[in-house]
Amino acid sequence: MKKSFKPYTVKLIACLLASLLLLFSFASCASKGKTLLTLDKDGCKVTFSVNFYELLLSRWKGSLVYSKETQNGYNAEQDEFYDIVHSFDGSKSMTLSEYYSDLILETCKTYAATLWLFETKGLSLSDEQVEEVDERMKDLLDAYGEGSKTKLNTILATYGVNYNLLREMYLMEMKVTAVQNALYGSEGSLLGADVKEAHLQENYVRFKQIFLPYYHYVYRTDKNGDEIYYLKDSETGAIAYDTVNGFTKLDENNIAETDVNGDDIYYTSKEYTKIAYNKDEAVSTRSYVLDSEGNGKTTEMTKEEIDAVKAKGAELYASLQGKSVAEFETVMAKENKDGGEEIYPDGYYLQKDLDYAAMGTDVAYFSEIITDTEAIQAGEIAEIISDPAGYHIIMKYDATPKAYEDPSNEVWFQRFTSSLIQKLFLAECQSLHEYIEVNEKVLASASDIKKLGANFNY
Repeated sequence: MKKSFKPYTVKLIACLLASLLLLFSFASCASKGKTLLTLDKDGCKVTFSVNFYELLLSRWKGSLVYSKETQNGYNAEQDEFYDIVHSFDGSKSMTLSEYYSDLILETCKTYAATLWLFETKGLSLSDEQVEEVDERMKDLLDAYGEGSKTKLNTILATYGVNYNLLREMYLMEMKVTAVQNALYGSEGSLLGADVKEAHLQENYVRFKQIFLPYYHYVYRTDKNGDEIYYLKDSETGAIAYDTVNGFTKLDENNIAETDVNGDDIYYTSKEYTKIAYNKDEAVSTRSYVLDSEGNGKTTEMTKEEIDAVKAKGAELYASLQGKSVAEFETVMAKENKDGGEEIYPDGYYLQKDLDYAAMGTDVAYFSEIITDTEAIQAGEIAEIISDPAGYHIIMKYDATPKAYEDPSNEVWFQRFTSSLIQKLFLAECQSLHEYIEVNEKVLASASDIKKLGANFNY
């Protein structure tokens, strides 16, 4: 169905991919180039090269270009884009180039801290992990360098590194995983239930909704063009006939005509042309015509029809003020048009720290839902009218304990464990930032993001 939430759009995937690239891409730089960062603590000293700072900038530029970011009419492939001045943190003004540079520098500090943790915990990579990296390098060499390191290095130079440095970075990806496994266990197996529950309560909002679409669904029809009504929960697709008011068609042996399921067919009259359907929503339902992606096909409403939907939504919203959860759900069962209460019986969950507004118009209103639910208490309602596809009336709920373990909630919690690990991991690393020294001269000599290539592949 069209409005069953799909929280991971292409732009969202690009955004998450970019963050993962940043999280898992750093390297030690001893004898690899000019040292940008040094972390010297408790007898363990690690360094981080300016080359990898430039590589991370190129990856960030690649994510901006991929997601088609624009500012003031310029796109991320144009130098003018990076010269645009914004006010950040409410007061500090800087160019986008300066902002991204500061962002990547902080990221580099986190990676240097991770390398220090790897060393101090006495961790090591297995032969299999090193072999996996070498296979990856071989694939890149064949795909982009045509088997020639010289050709590949020419490409990598636009991102600030060469073959050997890139290999070192991929080894560091393995080290990040090793540190995280040491701290939190494989796939978070060492994380306690209390930690998970706190993450759920602090970082997710839960709600249920009444959705009134600004479009008509296209339903399956019979040979007369009439919409077919099916018995709810039927595994065989049994037709919901009006057995009270309908007429059966009997043959010479007084045996009624039956359908493919062997059920008697009921017609609206003795002309036996139109099927008599039981349209009682308590016992019957219609079936959507689906497109190639499995979404329900729709047709647009007229302006007059949309205005009528908005008026009905406003009336419903007003009538639900002060109502109980049970009363809201009674109305939801009758009025909601997206079937969400059946698909997601525990409701909808959105992650607070995701910028849905930056991920396209289809999910931009998710950010409004988060803002509005943060401003109300569980059991209170809000209306969302910014979604161009329809009118939402939402009720906020407290998160269900262990909601992330409920199979019906799988779509909402695909990143639950990884986001929790990332949160804990960044906090652990940031506690070491105060011990990191930045070589300001080396930083000043680094390539600006405008001069670097947009890195999509490395």
